[in-house]
Amino acid sequence: MAKRSRANRTEKATYQNIRNEHKYIDVVHHGDGHYYIIQYIKHELPERTVVNYMGTRCGHKQKFRIGKGTLLNILEDYKKVEEA
Repeated sequence: MAKRSRANRTEKATYQNIRNEHKYIDVVHHGDGHYYIIQYIKHELPERTVVNYMGTRCGHKQKFRIGKGTLLNILEDYKKVEEA
């Protein structure tokens, strides 16, 4: 995990899918034993950037709560993206 909060408990990292360059996930770990992921599709257009969140309900982002074992299986298809 990359970025930590001031409390040194929350970690956040962004990963890009290996097979689909437009698919990303944000992984957040609050130190509670679970990981929270938000999956989205991101398109860079000349005039703007379009982000479509997957699994949305009523237009809101949905976080999926998963364990470490499940996260490691998911991350086999992703590579880490350095944050600017």
